[in-house]
Amino acid sequence: MDETTILLVPAPGAKAEFLATVEPTATGGASGGDLPFEVVLSSYTRDGWATMAPPPTEPWKATWLKSVDGRGKLPGFLKYLRERKKVPMGRFEPAAAGSSGKGVIVVPYDQPSPPVGVLGDGSDVSVDDLIYCRYILDENQIGRGYRRPGPSPEAIAQQQKQKQMVQRQQQQRQKQQQQAKAKAASSVPKPAPKSSRASSGMLGNLMAATKRTNDLIDTVPVRKAASASGVGAGGSGLTGTAAVMAQFRQDVEQKMLDFRSDVTQTCLKVPISLATVVRDLPAEQKQSVTMDVLKYVVYEQAEEVGEDKWVSAREPSEFMDECVVAVYKEGHAPEDVLEDLNQGELPDEILQQQRAMRQARVKEISRKETKADAQRHKETVGSGAPDDEAWTLNTQKRDRRTIEEIQKEMESHKRQRTS
Repeated sequence: MDETTILLVPAPGAKAEFLATVEPTATGGASGGDLPFEVVLSSYTRDGWATMAPPPTEPWKATWLKSVDGRGKLPGFLKYLRERKKVPMGRFEPAAAGSSGKGVIVVPYDQPSPPVGVLGDGSDVSVDDLIYCRYILDENQIGRGYRRPGPSPEAIAQQQKQKQMVQRQQQQRQKQQQQAKAKAASSVPKPAPKSSRASSGMLGNLMAATKRTNDLIDTVPVRKAASASGVGAGGSGLTGTAAVMAQFRQDVEQKMLDFRSDVTQTCLKVPISLATVVRDLPAEQKQSVTMDVLKYVVYEQAEEVGEDKWVSAREPSEFMDECVVAVYKEGHAPEDVLEDLNQGELPDEILQQQRAMRQARVKEISRKETKADAQRHKETVGSGAPDDEAWTLNTQKRDRRTIEEIQKEMESHKRQRTS
């Protein structure tokens, strides 16, 4: 049977990725032989012509396709469509001759239940390997009641490319005209009046030279780039700290969008390096960009792109100016991360109760250890003897003084008593 490879563009401007290799089922509606060898789902839409059932007057065809690659990517892809309620679409060159436009294929997010004839006896075809599609061989035959699909991504990219080329040519012509004016002004000096030449002297010549210099500076084209005190942000007019923060927010947002479009990825690691972000800023502006501000930007973008369903948590780090923020999709956050987040949201009363319980446990353990130490001391030192014998040890010691030392000490005591 004819096989068709379906490719998916996860984000605008991204490279198409493999989704599935399918073939039409035996009793799944249209034969599917009109589909080409490769179909690229390049964009998404919520228009009525794609989401609603087409009228019977339009030559739409419906077919059930079966995956034969064994990779199992279709269930996750269909779940992503149901959650977002949008329809992927793609254009292809129809095999039939005589079509004035390209063919259009759509995958409804509301997939119907497969008929009994498609599943057969249930032993050879699985529900996870099936996908329902609708396609039309000529996009010009789509009815007026529906909004027709817009231009393809290739056409949009070509229009943008032509527009940029025209803008570059205009800028180049303006630059050449300004350079020609500056060259002409520098080659033809302005003559000074005769009366001023005769009576101006050194001060007059200096003032005239300064005026000519200022005139030449006015004719030099201004370079539209970043100022000496800051960094531009992609032609937006922002400089310095604002440009750096705007660029950082844009990079983080692009990572979040790519993470959302990838149905197979459940965790995103966003590294943050303060030194890299403020690398091009002047020394007096670096203090206004802190690690807390950068982390807040990452958390804010995760909440915005993830629609308050993603979980963000900072991973432990050994450095103060570098960290990694892990972003988990809904239902994929580890238990320890959820426990830490829930513990941080407890009120002060509950935290004080937990602290008191911990202190009580520590005191109870210390009391038990003290009692056990006393019992061990009693068993070791006592040995069944009376307690007072332990205090009489080392009292009968041998006198190690010489006879002369004893006699001298006795004589000194006698003198003290007689005196």
